[in-house]
Amino acid sequence: MGFETLGKTTEPRKRSTIMKYKNKAKTRSCKIVTALAATGAVASCAFGQATNAPAAKDGMISLVGLEPAINYAFRRNLEFYGDPNTEGGNLWDRTQLTGNWGGLRDQAVARGVYLDASVTQFLQGDVSGGKNQGPARYNGSADYWLTVDSGKAGLWPGGAIFAHAESSWQANKSVNGDTGSLLPANYDATMPSNGRSDNIALPELYLAQGLPGNLLAMVGKVDFAGIGDQNLFANNERTEFLYTGLVNNPILGSFLPYTPLGAALDWAPSKEHNLAVLGVQSDGNGTTAGFDNFNGNYAVGSQYTYSPTLAGHLPGDYHFLVAYSTKSFTDFNVNSQDLIGEIIGKVPVSKKDGNYCALASFDQYLWTRDASETPADAPSRKGLPLVGVGLFFRAGWEPQDRNVIDQFYSFGIGGYGGLPGRDRDQWGLGWAGTHISGDVRNDLKVLGRSANEFENAVETFYNFAVTPAMHISLDLELITSAAPSVDTAVVLGTRFQFDF
Repeated sequence: MGFETLGKTTEPRKRSTIMKYKNKAKTRSCKIVTALAATGAVASCAFGQATNAPAAKDGMISLVGLEPAINYAFRRNLEFYGDPNTEGGNLWDRTQLTGNWGGLRDQAVARGVYLDASVTQFLQGDVSGGKNQGPARYNGSADYWLTVDSGKAGLWPGGAIFAHAESSWQANKSVNGDTGSLLPANYDATMPSNGRSDNIALPELYLAQGLPGNLLAMVGKVDFAGIGDQNLFANNERTEFLYTGLVNNPILGSFLPYTPLGAALDWAPSKEHNLAVLGVQSDGNGTTAGFDNFNGNYAVGSQYTYSPTLAGHLPGDYHFLVAYSTKSFTDFNVNSQDLIGEIIGKVPVSKKDGNYCALASFDQYLWTRDASETPADAPSRKGLPLVGVGLFFRAGWEPQDRNVIDQFYSFGIGGYGGLPGRDRDQWGLGWAGTHISGDVRNDLKVLGRSANEFENAVETFYNFAVTPAMHISLDLELITSAAPSVDTAVVLGTRFQFDF
């Protein structure tokens, strides 16, 4: 991406030259690889490698204002107030229920401050199998996002501070306790802490800074697994699948706990290639500041992403990740976000030093609607995923002599829109297979217990956009637990999601 293509406009609600470039190339700015590539270019301009980059206050480069993709990627959310798709008007048309707060929100965005909130509520019931059948279970959560663009705020060029707070209610009464599955049927109920209803927590607070050479640095308390394992069709429990294995690869939980303290450096030399390296605490959770988790254990990892455009119009992303942890084990490693410990209990193991894994994943469009076929009254989708259908896949491996899960696989199909007039809808169908380590199964036999070789789950959902700011999903999960005594659980549910 040449620096000379930047800087033709500074109006936040008009399509920038970068956005035009992305649309022409049929890429999605919601994907982190293109976001970071653009960010690195912005930062390079900020440090004097080009002079025609768009400026914010006092001539400083605006990271989020120039490239909204950075907010999409870090929030794992396809909209925020002040992005190119923000719409006002009446309740049925606007993208945020509370609008612009009498003009205050627009003034905040002009000064580099982006504020958003969303509420997600669930009503799910185990109607057959599992451990308990009964009335539908209700739980919910709220997310609050704050982004301060340092360039727009007149502080320093090419940087941004990101904060993400969460609150939950009835998490301990979610459907997760009914299914008997090792991976939770409702991933949202595990955050910010598994099975606990916290008033409010601040699991994420970090700084992102563009650097010369198409580099982006991050430091702070970050959901590194959520960002690193992004997938266009299976990565967001608020809008897509609910089962844990169809949101992220659970193997990552052995290396990247939910929002540890850490740092990462990302290099995006072009829109097709991206390389990231990171180092984080091996321990941590979303309800503490993390400074009490400096116990000498850490994890390091690296991910390469290749983002081709097949047949000239079908974008995709292919990720390859390796990680290593210094953590020592005296029992099989259990990720606190999962329910494995509750199902099988602690199983001792001869002391093992360190842990390592290799993961691969992809999302790939199979069909996209041509721009010439877009209805005149279709909603704006600047920088958002294309209307179309695609495949997704995940796989992972870690050693069986120190981990409960030693292999993981998932695949499926998903889409955005497709039905006439339903461009904001989403849908998906997926399978996840969680392989239980042969060593842990053998040790369980010695202890008089047992576990199946695989836990299998199939899930389908349809996310119906009532308005741009209100969504209702219908969801069905079939989960065959790794616990032999538990019959296949059939979970029916609805999800209500509101953007404020």
